[in-house]
Amino acid sequence: MRKMAYRSLMGAYVAMVTSVATGCGTTPSDSSASAGSENASEKLSITAVYGLSSDPFWTTLGCGAKNEAARLGVAYKEYTSANSEASSYAQKFSLARQSKPDGMIVNPSDPNQFTNQYETLMSDGVPVVTINSAAPATQYKVVGTDTEDLDFLSDLAELVPSGSGSMAIVNGVAGLEPVDSRLDPVVSAIKEANPNLRTLAPKYTGYDVAKATSAVSSLLADHTDLKVIVAADGPDGTATAAAVQQAGKSGRVTVIALDATPTEVLALNAGTITALVAQSPVQIGEQQVKAVVNYLRKGRGGAVPASSDKIGVTQKVLTADNIDESADWVYKSGC
Repeated sequence: MRKMAYRSLMGAYVAMVTSVATGCGTTPSDSSASAGSENASEKLSITAVYGLSSDPFWTTLGCGAKNEAARLGVAYKEYTSANSEASSYAQKFSLARQSKPDGMIVNPSDPNQFTNQYETLMSDGVPVVTINSAAPATQYKVVGTDTEDLDFLSDLAELVPSGSGSMAIVNGVAGLEPVDSRLDPVVSAIKEANPNLRTLAPKYTGYDVAKATSAVSSLLADHTDLKVIVAADGPDGTATAAAVQQAGKSGRVTVIALDATPTEVLALNAGTITALVAQSPVQIGEQQVKAVVNYLRKGRGGAVPASSDKIGVTQKVLTADNIDESADWVYKSGC
């Protein structure tokens, strides 16, 4: 789910999510694109299935995958759509599978959506790499964000204000494990840095920017001691920054947001967001392709062994001071 004059974060976000995702061979609804098509019949072939072509995280992951495939000399084709509905994922997965690739990268919202299909593919010698593990594991390998090495969170301590006050958490949906595994350590690190902060009840927004902006505006009005707001994702980070700016409290309320979408980066450079806790989708895409190609080039025959083994890509705390040196952690709307 974004150093220029910072005007309307809301407008920037809406424009971003509704625009056609360009580059990376990614186009909107019901799209597919290929890389390395020249002499593709002589190359190993990989297909990738993603949703939300308008989401900078997936666009950037696709950029990393496409570039790595070209570097390794393998044919790469990705299937994306403009929404995250299970039916859309299923359609794209079916198309990708019909192309009979040598290996697949599949990143659905529900890691268990295609477990039966993974088993069939793997028994036929087709390695499947995913961003989150199915339970039980039916994929070859998991390549995603490292949620165990949390040393980077020490960089947050000096950004947390001292003294008593309250902290708000704004999140899209309750209980979403891939989000909570990143959000909870951030909240814990802030509490450890300042035990005097009182945590308010979380606000859930359904990733609706307008709803989230209204919720944060109410928090700012109702809690005059509000010192820290933690936004769990790109849309809520965008909305939080917009509400804080509208309230005239930029720089007075500490905003820590997860992800590093284009609009969030604008707010970071403008001083409305204090720090971003970012994943590196470009490195995830690169490593997913490497995992598939490394397996195939070892010439292993027979069924592919299923495993929950994970290649973890580190997160990073981005600030206005280091953003220019952190390109691999900044999400893009196109390659």
